[in-house]
This record gives sequence, C-alpha cells and structure tokens, in this order.
Amino acid sequence: MNSFINYIIESTISISVFYIFYELFLKRDTWFRFNRYYLLFGLIFSFVLPMLDFSAASFVVNSQNQFEFKDYLIIGNSISSFEETSLQQFSVLNSLLILYTLIASLFLAKFILQLIKIFKIVKAYDIIRYKNYKLVLISKDSAPYSFFNYIFLNKDDYGLIGSNELLLHEIIHARQKHSFDIILLELLLVLQWFNPLIYRYRLALKEVHEYLADRGVLLKNRDKIAYQKLILDQIEKSFSIHLASQFNYSLTKNRIKMMTRINSSKIATLKIVLIVPLLVFLLSAFTINTARESVEYKNILDLQSLSKSTKTPSIFPVEKIEGVEISSGFGMRMHPIKKEKMMHKAVDIKAPKGTPVYATADGLIRKVKLDYEEGKGYGMYIIIDHENGYSTLYSQLSEYNIKEGSEVKQGDVIGYVGSSGISTGPHLHYEVMKDGENVNPENYF
Repeated sequence: MNSFINYIIESTISISVFYIFYELFLKRDTWFRFNRYYLLFGLIFSFVLPMLDFSAASFVVNSQNQFEFKDYLIIGNSISSFEETSLQQFSVLNSLLILYTLIASLFLAKFILQLIKIFKIVKAYDIIRYKNYKLVLISKDSAPYSFFNYIFLNKDDYGLIGSNELLLHEIIHARQKHSFDIILLELLLVLQWFNPLIYRYRLALKEVHEYLADRGVLLKNRDKIAYQKLILDQIEKSFSIHLASQFNYSLTKNRIKMMTRINSSKIATLKIVLIVPLLVFLLSAFTINTARESVEYKNILDLQSLSKSTKTPSIFPVEKIEGVEISSGFGMRMHPIKKEKMMHKAVDIKAPKGTPVYATADGLIRKVKLDYEEGKGYGMYIIIDHENGYSTLYSQLSEYNIKEGSEVKQGDVIGYVGSSGISTGPHLHYEVMKDGENVNPENYF
C-alpha cells in the first residue's frame, strides 16, 4: 500500500511541476510542436519515473533459503483475543484508499463509456474513405472532431464552402496522432482525479493541438480572416466527447490570438534550457527517500558501533531509542494459548508504532505479505534473502516501504512497526535463518 501511495504522490508532484513550468515559461510562445512534445514527455515521465528504483544494489542471494511459517507464533508482551484485535481492521488510511479506488473506478468507467460512445457513432453512420482516413458523416448538429483516423463531420456541412478547411483541420489532428496524447492523459487522470492541475494540463495539451491544426490549415490557406470567421461560425455547435480532437473547442479566443501572434524569437528559445534543472529537480525529489534512508543507515551504524559486512545480518532492525527493548527472546517459552512450552524462533522487539524497520543486510525482497488478516498470525510481514545462505523475517508491521522483488541495502527502511497480527502492542517480530535453520537473531546484532 505504501509503495502505491508513494507512486501517486510522486506522479502528482511530477505532473504538477511540468504544468507550472509550462504555464510560466512556454504557454505564450509559438513553438507549438515543441510544446506538444514537452507536455507529452511530462505525461510519460510522470507515468514511468515513480516506478523506477535507483536505490538497489546488485548481488546474488541464496534462493533456497525458505521460511516455513507455523501457527505457533506468539508476539508482543501479552496475548489478547482475536475478537479484540480484529476491531482494528480498517484504519483511516484503509478508508481513504477505498474512497480513492472507488472514485478512480468511476473515472475509469467514464473513460470506457466515452470509447464505447465513439465506436457506436462509427457503426451508426455512413463512412467515406478519404486517402488514409475514414470520414463519418453524422446527422447531429456538431462541430467536426476526430479520433485517430476517424473524422466526424456533419453531413449537411460536407461539400459546402469552408468544408475543406474543416476537413484539413481534422486531418492534421489525425496525421499528428493527437488522440494518442489524449488517451494517455485520460489514463493518468484516472489515477490523479484529485489533482486540480491535471485538468489544467488536459486543457493546455488540447490547446496546443488546436494551435498545431490551425497552423497546418493556414499554411495551405493563408486567408486568416476567412478562417477565423469559419471558427466563429462553429461556436454554437454542441460537442460532448472528451477523447476526441475537435474543431470547436472552448479555446476559440486563444486560438484567434495565437494566429495573429508574431513567432517567438530565437532568444526566447533559451528558456528551453531551464528544462534541464527541472528534470534534475524531479529526479532528485524521486530519490530523496533513498538519500534519507542512507543517512539513517549511517546513523544506525554509528549508534550501534558496527563494522561488520553489509552482506550478513549484522545490525539491530530498529533504532535503539527510548522505549525500544527486546520483550521476548529466542528459545523455549510458555505458549500463552496452549499453555505449554514451545520454541520461539525469533526475538520480539517492543517499539512505538510507526518506528522505522531497517533491512539488517543487503538482500532481495522475496515476500511482501499483502493478503494478511488483521489480528491473526504474523500480520504484515517481509522476507529478505541475503548472501551466504541467510534470510530474515520482519513481521507485525503497520506499513511497507518496499516492493516484492526489489533489492535493498543494509539500513534501508523497509517498513514500520505495528501490531497487525496476534499482538496487544506495537512491536517487531524478527527472525534470522541460516541455511534453512532458524538461529538466534541476538547473535547478529
């Protein structure tokens, strides 16, 4: 869950920064093709970059090391009933995530319905093939619009004076594949429906599309006055499909202004250089967690006065601050439910909820428990495989800070202390396994 939230936050920051930069430096200039590629790059960048992990190190682990869990697990300072712990199933974060998912699903459904609407129109009307395009002659009083190679025209306008300009405008949209940009943006909007700047971003991108199409028409027909009048004549016609590129969008005033604007000077292109520090800023922002964790890692090593190899479990899994202590050690102890002595193959470390949990050695995240039951068993847990036949288990977590299959370094924050399994208080259940056998974790602090 934590990884998904991080992705959404980083993606939102990225798209917002790209839009603010466009609004401040590029919007009023006439290099429309560059602006389109800039906005498109911003979309792809915001989609992909937050998924990347720059903190991983390359190493080989023993994949044969496997933890086998049993129901004997006793965690915490004392035991409580399943009924009491199950009352904590839904946190505020869970509720917000459910609400977010519900609204995102509605936006996705709207997106799919828009696609269905377009294809229904295609099937309902006559189609004329024109070069590499398909002209759909509709009977509705609608301004022209396009969707990939489909161009939708009012059949009453087809063949009239000015229809060539209307058609050329939509052909340019289709030829330059503006529908691809719109589809990509609409998918990002599903994830970022809460971000007010994503709607401004959509408006900016469609605005640039119109500028490009207008410029293409005026290269063929240089009568700006006649073309502007044609645009104004289309204002009253209705249009309701957001996925399409349309001739008459609510940008008429800006389009007419841009047609009369003098081309931006070559000196103004120096503003493009500012994109470099923008990208550097975003790349730094997306790796700030790694940097923070590296500092924490160094502090832990200093605190614990350790100089052992980072390849072997060799640090305390949480910072030794006030309130942190081992509440139950490795060895035989009385099972609080069965009332008989059983082997406890771990150490339980009492710590405040939300205390960062650190990887005790470099390794590969083999398991991140997603389908856990609140108040039962290990709760939320992570298994890391390390070199030299070692594996470690961290359970009873409240949140994750990593993804399954990713690589971590010793000292990286992998999660946070909680009480998601059988427990009456926040703590970390920590196990170490060597060559398939549990060993005393206290020998590796």
